Amino acid sequence: MKTLNRPEPVLLERVIASIGELPTSPAVVSSVMGLTSNLNTGVDKLSQALSSDPALTAKVLRLSNSPFYGRSRSVRSLSEAIMILGFSTIRSLVVATSAHSMFNQGKNKALENSLWQHSLAAAMGARMVAKRIGERSLIEEFFLGGLLHDIGVLVILKKMPDEFARILNEVQRSGDNRVVVEQAILGFTHADLGSIVLERWNFPSILATAVRSHCQPELAGDGSESTDGRRAELLIAHGVAFSDEMARSLGYGFDDGPEIELLQHPSTAFLGLTANDIIAISQELSERVAEEQRLFEE
Repeated sequence: MKTLNRPEPVLLERVIASIGELPTSPAVVSSVMGLTSNLNTGVDKLSQALSSDPALTAKVLRLSNSPFYGRSRSVRSLSEAIMILGFSTIRSLVVATSAHSMFNQGKNKALENSLWQHSLAAAMGARMVAKRIGERSLIEEFFLGGLLHDIGVLVILKKMPDEFARILNEVQRSGDNRVVVEQAILGFTHADLGSIVLERWNFPSILATAVRSHCQPELAGDGSESTDGRRAELLIAHGVAFSDEMARSLGYGFDDGPEIELLQHPSTAFLGLTANDIIAISQELSERVAEEQRLFEE
């Protein structure tokens, strides 16, 4: 890659300071994040916190009835949804609803929609991967890691649109990977920025690690002191890395540089995925993304 003309230095801290809070009732989202992390929280208390935002409640209920969650009968009330789906899944639905609002607030509708579709596809794919490899205790962490892995790209698009355009143009011109171009132009990458955003929003460190390392998942695992913690960080980072590439291979997203054959992707071997696994997950994902996206738009 040729040497790029660097713009005026962009201070990462200055960007972070200008980001603000999560959109769509940030107080409710923050409350739900805290309540779902507390083993002593009751269904009634979580239901009461969610009910303070009727629009959010309606969307969570609609998403709860999605075939993606394998419901054999419809969920009719918030309390029922919480009891049937569990705290972790409800947390994922709340964060996904909030994220959807954030991906649809700016002037670059086409790019934002493309980025949202890619993020949703990566999240759904990551959840399928977790089920496929038998990591059911980490399913929602896989989902949220996939959903939020490119949050830094969205922030660059919204806060630094000129730099975003330069990055996109250079990726398309040179064929280099996005993170290489970002590092050259900005001095940091969307993965760096995304992890700091999640830390600022008080998301669990395991998700911040997944976002920071999804471009280099082999680097995950250093932030935990326990063997189980390191294993979980590595699994989620590799799951997000794989689902990110799978979503791109299926046409969800925009040009991020050269694609990697999924069977040859380093995370495929780490996760123990076979060619048949890849075919099955890709087929299911292709069939369900459009339907899930429609539910968010209703």
